[in-house]
Amino acid sequence: MTGPRNRKGLGGWSTYHRSAEFRDIANAALARFNARRPHLPKCGASRKSDGGACQNLPLGNGRCRLHGGKTPSGDNWHRPQWPDGSSPEASRKLNAKLERLQKAARERAFRLSEMSDEERERHEQWHRARPLGTAAQRAAKRLDRERASEVENALLEKPSTSLADDPEYQSLVGEIAELKRLLARLETNTTDQAQKDAEVFG
Repeated sequence: MTGPRNRKGLGGWSTYHRSAEFRDIANAALARFNARRPHLPKCGASRKSDGGACQNLPLGNGRCRLHGGKTPSGDNWHRPQWPDGSSPEASRKLNAKLERLQKAARERAFRLSEMSDEERERHEQWHRARPLGTAAQRAAKRLDRERASEVENALLEKPSTSLADDPEYQSLVGEIAELKRLLARLETNTTDQAQKDAEVFG
C-alpha cells in the first residue's frame, strides 16, 4: 500500500511516511500517549453495556463524542449544525447532513406511530418540560416551574380553612395565574420555532 500522492508524484513526505524511521517515531509517540492516557480525565457518562464509567477522553464539555461531547449548548442546543461553507467538502457534508436529518425524522415518526396512548402522553410531557428555544427562554421556563412548585408546596402547607380570606393565599393565586400566562407565551414561542425548523429541515 502506497502513501498519498503529492503534486510531484510519490515522493517527498509520502516517501518519508513509509519509511522505517517514520514508523519508529510514530510508535514512540503512541507509546508516550498510551502511558499518559490512564491518568487523563475521562468522559463523565455511563456505558450502556454494563453501567460502568465511560473510558473515552472527553471534549470541551466533559463528555466524549459518543456521549454528547459534540452536542451544541446554549442557543444552539438541539439545533442542526451546518458545515463550513468555505470547506472544499462543504457540498458533500451538507448533503450527508440533510440525509441524516431526514432519516432521523422518519425514524422518529415511526417510533411515535408505534407508541401506545400512555407512551405518547409521557413522550409529549417529556418534551413539554424540555422545550427548544434560546438558553434564556429555557432558563425562564425552568424558573417558572420552580416558582410554581414553590407556590404549590406553600398552598399544601396552608390550613384548608379561611384560605379565601388570607391575603397571602390571594397573592399566591395571582402569582400562579401570572406564571401560567408566561408559560403559555413560552410554549407558543416554542411551538412557532419548532414549526419553522420543521419547514426548513423537513
